[in-house]
Amino acid sequence: MLHNLSLTLIGVGNAYDGAHTNASMLVEELGYRLLIDCGPTVPAKLFSQLEVGSLDAVYLTHTHPDHCLGITSLLNWMASKGRSRPLTLVAQRAQWQVLEPLVNFAHWPEPALPFQLDWQASEQLQRLGPWQCKMAPTRHALSNLSIQLTSALGPRVFYSGDGLLSALGEALAADSDMVFVECETLSHHPSHGSWQDIQHLPRKAQSRWWLYHIEPVHRQALAGLCASHCDIAVAKEGMHWQLSADDSKASSRHWCAEMLRENTH
Repeated sequence: MLHNLSLTLIGVGNAYDGAHTNASMLVEELGYRLLIDCGPTVPAKLFSQLEVGSLDAVYLTHTHPDHCLGITSLLNWMASKGRSRPLTLVAQRAQWQVLEPLVNFAHWPEPALPFQLDWQASEQLQRLGPWQCKMAPTRHALSNLSIQLTSALGPRVFYSGDGLLSALGEALAADSDMVFVECETLSHHPSHGSWQDIQHLPRKAQSRWWLYHIEPVHRQALAGLCASHCDIAVAKEGMHWQLSADDSKASSRHWCAEMLRENTH
């Protein structure tokens, strides 16, 4: 049986980047599809890429508008197109109160969605679909939980969400094969990732680091700074990676470097 892990960057923009979709990533393995973050400009990108019933879960790193406001349009699309199977929504328990009105607006004036929405607290998340999960807080204006997914094939994927990485977040990133880190600015920022803070972080051998959620005025300069590094670069919208392996063979993390193919749509 062919076993695939795939990653697709739906968007790489920050909150006010008019040239890029809000930062978001689609992860798929063993037929299970996870969307990480869903800002207001994300759903329009998904409508042409997904079947209405194909998404299994949504993980929200935090509930700032550029990371969650698209949940209304996404759920409304699913309801309008006849989705019937359950969807899992993972977010910090304390932030559900922000999300509940967005969910209710998705089915208004109907009393409820035509499918089951399973709420799950990210603080308690240990497994989601085929992945083992670990979370780490960042230093941000609003509580944000980075996530690390461990594939059944071995590689680990880390997605930071917003904020300056904590010691735990740095450790998870350093132990991951594909790392996606917010880099809002060039110089240190107390509540965002920056090139100054990221460039010297320990990185696993053969791992790849991708910077996203960049203030538009810094994007070109940041790309130039990354040019002297072989393992860190500015992420581009539509990038896609796929790792394939025969399930009968032993898993090995170094497959990530040898077999992951990068494509820009």
